Amino acid sequence: MRRTFVLLGGIGLLALLLLPATGNASAPAAARAGVGPQTSQATIEFGRGLYLQACASCHGTDPNGPSNYATVPSLKDVGGASAVDWVLRTGRMPWRSTVGPAIARGKPKFNASETRALSLYVGTAVGDIDLPTVDIGQGDVKRGRELYAQACAACHGMNGAGAALGGANIAPSLQNVAPLDVAEAMKIGPGVMPVFSGGDYDAAGVNSIAAYVDTLKSGKDDVGGAPIGGKGPVPEGFVAWVIGLGVLIVVAKRIGGRS
Repeated sequence: MRRTFVLLGGIGLLALLLLPATGNASAPAAARAGVGPQTSQATIEFGRGLYLQACASCHGTDPNGPSNYATVPSLKDVGGASAVDWVLRTGRMPWRSTVGPAIARGKPKFNASETRALSLYVGTAVGDIDLPTVDIGQGDVKRGRELYAQACAACHGMNGAGAALGGANIAPSLQNVAPLDVAEAMKIGPGVMPVFSGGDYDAAGVNSIAAYVDTLKSGKDDVGGAPIGGKGPVPEGFVAWVIGLGVLIVVAKRIGGRS
């Protein structure tokens, strides 16, 4: 009997100790963890601090206002949170100069939380906080290839190797980009690239194009040989001729020297 009372007493004490935790667990997540407006506002304030420290010297202290240089665009015109997320994740910003197009990928200077905070702050300031969602698992690669040929191949090439477009404009390589890079670029239209949205370029179209681009990853489908940047038959043929003729010239000189 004594052991039974001790056991029951222990169970009762344990239940009393767990009651606050279980009762709190049944409360809404926002009330329990303090997420929601407070966390969003804190993230925005964090992003504002990062912006003033790393971006304001070129883009101006107010994202909605004019930039400090004629060659630097105002952030109210570039595509909101998606544009900020795209340039930060791909290492295109912060840029090392105010002259020339910021198209070269690089190593990201901000981590994921800092990128999210900066994107949310600028997106909130200019009135566009939406980031696109993309799922290549839901895409149709065949349809994506058709849409890519229709909208992208003229500049980036069917193999995604990219090309110079004349002047300072360059279509960068798409052979090692993330699906989100594709979706965000289609939404914001960076540089001279047009915006693609609606019609064939709805969510299903974006998923399909991103799925096709994912098949272009360097070396993914190569069955042998050196791809030479995947630039196509003309430069590959040029390299082949140069190497072939070079070898023939060397062989001919050696044979001539022996005789």
